Amino acid sequence: MCAPRAKVVENFDRLREVSSKRSEWATTSVAERLATLEEIESIFSNEVKYEEYEAVGKKGAKMKGFDTNTVEGKLAATQEFFVFCFLVKKQLNDMIRAYKVRAGLIEPPKKLTKGNFETKKAINGQVVTKTFPLWQEDIKGFFGHMKSEVWMDSSKIQDESQVEAFSFDKAWEDSAGTEGGLMVVLGAGNQIFLSFVDILYAMFTRNYVVYFKQHPIRNYWNDLYERMFAPLISRGYLAIEGHSTNERSSAIVYHPEVDAFHMTGGKATHDLLVWGADPKEREQNLKANTPKLNNVTSELGAITPWVIVPGKYTKAEMKSQADILVAFVHGNASCNCNSPKCVVVADDWDQKEEFLQVIENELAKHRLPVPFYPGTEKRWKKFCEEYPSCPKIGSDTDVVARKLSAAVSNEKPILLPFLKIPIEVDLETASGKEAASKEYAFNNEPFAPVLTFATLRGTSQNDVKKFSETASVFCNDYLFGTLSGTITAPPSMVDGDGVQTLIAQMKYGCLCVNNWSGFGYMLGDGGMWGAFPGESIKTIESGIGKIGNTLAIPHVEKAVVYSPIVHATNASLKEDLKKERTVLEATCKYTLNSSAGNLIKLIGAMVGIDLMKVGLVFTGALVAGCAYLFRHKED
Repeated sequence: MCAPRAKVVENFDRLREVSSKRSEWATTSVAERLATLEEIESIFSNEVKYEEYEAVGKKGAKMKGFDTNTVEGKLAATQEFFVFCFLVKKQLNDMIRAYKVRAGLIEPPKKLTKGNFETKKAINGQVVTKTFPLWQEDIKGFFGHMKSEVWMDSSKIQDESQVEAFSFDKAWEDSAGTEGGLMVVLGAGNQIFLSFVDILYAMFTRNYVVYFKQHPIRNYWNDLYERMFAPLISRGYLAIEGHSTNERSSAIVYHPEVDAFHMTGGKATHDLLVWGADPKEREQNLKANTPKLNNVTSELGAITPWVIVPGKYTKAEMKSQADILVAFVHGNASCNCNSPKCVVVADDWDQKEEFLQVIENELAKHRLPVPFYPGTEKRWKKFCEEYPSCPKIGSDTDVVARKLSAAVSNEKPILLPFLKIPIEVDLETASGKEAASKEYAFNNEPFAPVLTFATLRGTSQNDVKKFSETASVFCNDYLFGTLSGTITAPPSMVDGDGVQTLIAQMKYGCLCVNNWSGFGYMLGDGGMWGAFPGESIKTIESGIGKIGNTLAIPHVEKAVVYSPIVHATNASLKEDLKKERTVLEATCKYTLNSSAGNLIKLIGAMVGIDLMKVGLVFTGALVAGCAYLFRHKED
């Protein structure tokens, strides 16, 4: 028999228990925290059986509407836990490594010690510090071909001598300090790994005990979460609660013993909690500047730009960039905070039409994404109403053939074609600026299969610097959000004034050159993730604060990641699903346990994938082999 609703809302026993541990956690030694992190990592990698990850993967696939007896459904199940395992493992390893430095058990890389920082002055005078790859295991690891740097806040860092690393007390100016505090973390619904990383960062970087409230569509992960976080839960520093009602969530967030609040989600949810769910109350609070919550950090969304610098591209470069762009427009039914949402191009550019056609061709090759996140269809239909004449790419008639069922948030199984919205942007006239400022697609994050193509009038391949200046103004001033973005540029132009001006002027928390901006999150140490500094709870768009700063470098403004322009062809949903699943399984098993047997299986799986360049097969095997040898040479 269910308990009365009022008692459910008012039962705060576990929250109070966690709250009582705030001072104890705040004064826990570095050595004890390191031991706890290592316990969590051991459970994650060794005690949780692979079959358990498969079980939650199947539940996730069913939640999204896939039949797990089909090849597509089996792939969806593997993707669910692969992304979790891969990213959580990376974050745990980075955090453990940082704590070992903090405990004096290992030396930091020489380039992260005073006087040895590898820095440069950007084209605008900002101090830029190299952050990836610096550790040997990263140089030899999966992302060793990439590099990243952080751009320092010029109001606080003017020269190299001011740059610090592993300065944990300074890296978060609003941390709880030695007094301790209780933070409520609201879980994300679109990706399950986000909550795990948010909890780690709140506790081990920001010094809070945590009461975690799961998202309603992700409750099936709670048992596994409780197993992996058992070292913290058993000591009373963390509690996990399955989602029940919005009323219950509000009651927890507003509890008087809560000191801080962190969420990953959307602006609308943020504003309802911070300013009030009732429209009249919210308006009054905004007018009087009296928020219901104050110590708030968040990672929200954005209309993520993908800026293509006008230059000369080979067909392989265009194909590769279009492939990765479309893969992440498609991924998760385009319901990621960093899904590409607005392709930005020059008006006068010889290859414009060809490049855009390659992108459209790639979209047409993909199976339609299966929308599962609450409100996806509603948002998509609203965009269709705003742009009724815009083309839809793909057919929605294969629901039966794919054996799809209704996703958790839908009454029936649905598929949504990609909506293509071409818009010409004129920032040279007052009327053009006004039109851009009111454009629906520039002010509303779709979180649905929608892709806008913005052509900037008055820009050409003959003046890349002007294009860069115009594109940065467009992205900064007319597109909603400041979280992340991508810049595609020919390799010969990346270090030139035009592209470097674009990087310098774009106000985004993370920029990736020639790759999806999500790699800023994936790199961990080398990336760092969060909105561009300067947002407030009253003017929120993409959020406040950063996660992933395990190097503990104070005063970071943004991260910039550089990648080769040509990538291995995606084993995507448009091609061989069985092969892709084989590779993901092998990679996941090797990530969890880097044994020689799992290495051999990974190499075998990779050889089975059609790569854009055959040499990448050898490179991938060599990278994995070097990583294995490095990890085990001291055993």
